[in-house]
Amino acid sequence: MSKIRLAILASGSGSNAESIMKWAAGSDIAEVVCVGSDKKKALVHERAVKFHVPSFAVIKKIGEERTSFDKRLFLKLESFRPDWIVLAGYMKLLTPQFLEHFPERVINIHPSLLPAFPGTDGYGEAFRAGVEMSGCTVHFVDEGMDTGKIIAQATIPRLSSDSLDDFKKRGLKIENEFYPQVIEKLLRNTL
Repeated sequence: MSKIRLAILASGSGSNAESIMKWAAGSDIAEVVCVGSDKKKALVHERAVKFHVPSFAVIKKIGEERTSFDKRLFLKLESFRPDWIVLAGYMKLLTPQFLEHFPERVINIHPSLLPAFPGTDGYGEAFRAGVEMSGCTVHFVDEGMDTGKIIAQATIPRLSSDSLDDFKKRGLKIENEFYPQVIEKLLRNTL
């Protein structure tokens, strides 16, 4: 049986991308075929080198429409023939035109218990709101901001001694463990 081909998209440091590449390196069902970013100098490229995974950057041009950018991104991804797209800190919304190439096969992890605190600062918003429990959510990606169907959630308690930085670090550690587990279960259910 050939392995399910995963493409990871990330914009930043790539700790979730690394945890997925590490899991996939020992997986019998999946392999990471590429890492793409919208930033040339994102740390995720260095993490990809560590796992011998090709990486690339597609940079948005000044004034470029989202559909044009996503078309260039898709054309770059197409050469790697991914079955699934896994977002790991990718900070751009994907267009419906991009998503229709991978129906129900684009997933993301978000740092809150959706539908609470969508957007770019889930842990910060949860912390400032004083919640006692937050978490992370793995969900299918649709054209909205963190509005796709929820696949799985993990909770993260906010401790009274937490600084925002402590809370984010603990959350990210849980994300790094949780995301590969959810991906494996999801892929096994599609076999």
